[in-house]
Amino acid sequence: MHIGAAALVMKSSMISVKLICVCAILSAMAALPTENDESLPASSAANIVTVATAADKLSTTGNATDSIRFTQTAQITASGAFPVLETKSNDRAVEATHGTLSSPRLKTESPALFPLQRTTILQPSILQETTRTIDNENKPHNYICPAECDCWLLENPISHVSVVCALSHINNETDFSVLNTNTFPSALTLRCDPLSLWKNKLYPFMFKGLHSFIALIFLNCHFNYVPEKTFYGMTALRELYISDAEKISFHTAAFDNVPYLEDLSVVHSEMSSAPSLCHLQSLRFVNFTNNNIGTIEETGLLCNTTFKNLQEIVLCKNNLRKISINISEISDNLLHFSACDNKIEHISEYSFRGLYLLSRLDIENNLITSFSRHIFQDVNDLTVLSLAKNKLSHFPSGLLSHLRNLTVLLLFDLSLNQSIFNEIRNCQNLQELVLKNNFIENVEMSSLDLFSRLEYFDISNNSVRTLPGNLFMSLQNLQKLNMSGNLIETVGKDTFSGLSKVDTLDLKYNKIRTLHSDCLQPLLALSVLNLSYNAIENLPSFRGLQNLYVLDLRHNNIKYLDSSSFAGASGIGGINLNNNRIQTIGENTFTNLQSLVLLFIEKNEIDYIENNAFGDASIVELNLRNNNISDINLFRHSNFPSLRKLDLSHNNITVLISSDFCSRFQGIETLLISNNRIQAVSSHAFESLLNLRFLDLSYNRISFLQETALTTSFSSVKPFVKLQGNPFRCDCNMKWMKKWQSSPYNNNNNNMIITDLLTLTCTIASSTNVSMLYRLATDNFQCQYITDCNSFKCSCCNLNACECLIKCPDSCTCLYNSDRSANMVHCDRKGLDQVPKEIPPAATHLYLDENNISVVSIHSFTHMAYLEYLSMCDSNIHTIDDYAFERLSSLKTVHLNGNFISIITPKTFFELKNLQQLSLSNNRITLIEAGSFIYFPGKYKLDLSRNMLSKVDDNVLFEMSFASSLNLSGNPWTCDCEFLVGFDNFTSSNVEKIQDFSTLTCTTNTTSPSNTTILLANTLLSNLCPGITVRHTKELLDNTVLVSTLTTLLGILLIVAFIVFVLFWNRDFLKV
Repeated sequence: MHIGAAALVMKSSMISVKLICVCAILSAMAALPTENDESLPASSAANIVTVATAADKLSTTGNATDSIRFTQTAQITASGAFPVLETKSNDRAVEATHGTLSSPRLKTESPALFPLQRTTILQPSILQETTRTIDNENKPHNYICPAECDCWLLENPISHVSVVCALSHINNETDFSVLNTNTFPSALTLRCDPLSLWKNKLYPFMFKGLHSFIALIFLNCHFNYVPEKTFYGMTALRELYISDAEKISFHTAAFDNVPYLEDLSVVHSEMSSAPSLCHLQSLRFVNFTNNNIGTIEETGLLCNTTFKNLQEIVLCKNNLRKISINISEISDNLLHFSACDNKIEHISEYSFRGLYLLSRLDIENNLITSFSRHIFQDVNDLTVLSLAKNKLSHFPSGLLSHLRNLTVLLLFDLSLNQSIFNEIRNCQNLQELVLKNNFIENVEMSSLDLFSRLEYFDISNNSVRTLPGNLFMSLQNLQKLNMSGNLIETVGKDTFSGLSKVDTLDLKYNKIRTLHSDCLQPLLALSVLNLSYNAIENLPSFRGLQNLYVLDLRHNNIKYLDSSSFAGASGIGGINLNNNRIQTIGENTFTNLQSLVLLFIEKNEIDYIENNAFGDASIVELNLRNNNISDINLFRHSNFPSLRKLDLSHNNITVLISSDFCSRFQGIETLLISNNRIQAVSSHAFESLLNLRFLDLSYNRISFLQETALTTSFSSVKPFVKLQGNPFRCDCNMKWMKKWQSSPYNNNNNNMIITDLLTLTCTIASSTNVSMLYRLATDNFQCQYITDCNSFKCSCCNLNACECLIKCPDSCTCLYNSDRSANMVHCDRKGLDQVPKEIPPAATHLYLDENNISVVSIHSFTHMAYLEYLSMCDSNIHTIDDYAFERLSSLKTVHLNGNFISIITPKTFFELKNLQQLSLSNNRITLIEAGSFIYFPGKYKLDLSRNMLSKVDDNVLFEMSFASSLNLSGNPWTCDCEFLVGFDNFTSSNVEKIQDFSTLTCTTNTTSPSNTTILLANTLLSNLCPGITVRHTKELLDNTVLVSTLTTLLGILLIVAFIVFVLFWNRDFLKV
């Protein structure tokens, strides 16, 4: 547990260095509302070193201003009033892994003088020697560090070698003799791989050569038994630490070879009992935390004689249910006994008899319901006592009356009432008193008048309703006062009289509505004030509070701020006003707060900021998200030379940025403007923000964004930008995003890096459907035009009369892509009865769907030589004039689905030599004349599905065989055998081309009232037409014989001709 930690922090708070002092103060302040405040209020003292170290590192790498700002920000965030990641201190095991041992013998606060890097980790189980040595004048002679280890030479408090080894497993082949440092004091830490499948096991004599090692530490090694003579040869061993073993047990003689052992720790190892430790008379410290020990007898510490040197026993987190023995039988020199976090229900009246030197006793978090009145009668030197988190509701009279030396008393999470103050009246040396989470309803001045030495008082989470005047007058040394989580409604003028040394006051989670304007005036040393989660409407006066540094006013009912709100508190470094009802920030509200670093006013109702509200503030982070701000120029009369982060997200801003805005925020690094109503971003908007590192423009109403809008004036460090959630229109001017997609980190430009490029969506001009931007083809990025002269290479565009000037028809929408290679004209759903005559001659795509064009005239497309795509679906077309498409020589795709076309002739699609797709589905076609598809190139796609075709000529079938894809289903094909034989041969030869072959049917005429539909894919032709099939087969056989005879005769003729040819040219042969 953390007993005594608060006292340590109270001492550190007296240090004069401002950073460490402030951090210690803020560490003690209660954190966010969801915190689990079970530890001592000031137990996070480790944060002091963390923040100080971070500030030191920054000061060595950055400029002086950045270092100061970082330090100030760290001080404030440590208070818990602002969101920040928590830092937790290391435990003994982690401390050991870094070469700093828990034993006072080797404990050091200075870093290792010389670290050696490990060359391999978790390699073979046998430690391998390398040539690496410790290069220091005080090194052991010719010491060699194994490859699996880090070796350090530490100097404080004594010179010794710390060896930290990472092993995959430990077994009888692991050779530890290579670690021998001869006579040089050494410490060995063995860190096992927790993911290894190998079983770790200890063996006798495995450390026999390590006679100079004074400390041995096992971490995560998961062995379950320590045999006899395991530590044979380690005669100098003083500290043994075992963590995370597996249901560990020991041979009865496991420790016989380490008679001088002083510190023994077996933690988190499921140990149910320890062997007898009676022969270890040098023991000073025993720690069996987090095991399964059920009785004190199972600790191995009960012997015929007492341990004269044993001073500390820690048995926390076990299964102890009672303490019935006298602890002095173990050692009458004990200074610290801890049995916290067990299941203890009863402690004998005599358990602490004879412990005259005991100074710290921790039996926190058990099931104790009562104590004998005399249980503490012999522990008169007790200074720290924790009885917290038990089942106690009252104390027997006089239980604590003789504990006059107590300095720390922890009685939280019990069921005590105000009578407790009578029980502790004799504890007049108390410096820390924690009574939180009880049932105390009122506190009288007489209850506190004897505690003049008290420095920390926590009475939070009780039921206190009123605070009488001068209540704390006698607590003149009090430094920290926590009354959060009570029912206090009013704070009077004299409530805090006499508290001139209080630096931290916590009143959060009360019901405070009224604060007397002068109630804070006695608190001259106040540094941290938490008034959050109340119902405060009017702020008290902060005059004279020159030390006030953190002010937390979250979740109140404050409506207005003006120049008097924080007057007199010029040293404030952080103010949190989140979740109030502030509508206006008045003139000069923050002008005089020259130390202000963090200002949070999130989730209010701010719609107006008066002139010079911030002045030339030194604010580093300003949070104004979730308000009603609509005009970003509200800051025009203030300068922010130190601002690094500005959050304006979730407001109503419509106009993003101006040059005047940028001039006031030149140092900004993070700018958050998401979830506003911004519709456009001007070109080069952010170029003057030289330090910008992250910009969030997501979830606005930006439909168009120029490439130059996201450029910067430098290229060495590219800012990141978020854009998702905007309703982008992917027109031709947005094509640059495709280019960025292929090279987002291109160092040859000054563009920002779009972090969410792959999540951006947009709608293209010709559709309302939302598409993923990165999936769109380049041609989809289109721009609308009404008149255009750039589609042709033309020299008269600037003249009023120009033959190449084109105009989009009034009833249509015209688009072109970025390089003008595609020109789309959308006249669909306009109720047209003919093709508009004003269609631009440069049109490449024409959409006339869902109109009322009954006749496609020969004059409809006379001037569209560039047209590649034509769609006239569902347009009520009945007739297509001969040669209507003759002049569309570039046409590749025609969609005529859903009309009333009945006949296709060779003149219908005459001369369409580039056609690649023809869709005629869902018409009323009954006749296709031979030669209709003869002009089409090979591998075109033809869709004739859902028409009224019953049969087609064999020549038409031959023309259709050149198609690459066919759709023929949904027609009433006849089962007439004369047609079906040829049709069957066609479909069988082109089955891979016919996309709907499996659904092709034919209809046969029968004597029944209705026709019969037959699925051709599942029916043999011989079953439908047996007679015609046989005759057809005989004809095929006769033809085969004829062809075979003709082929033979032709072969003979070719041979004869060849012989004659040879004889004719070879005259020498003729002479012979």
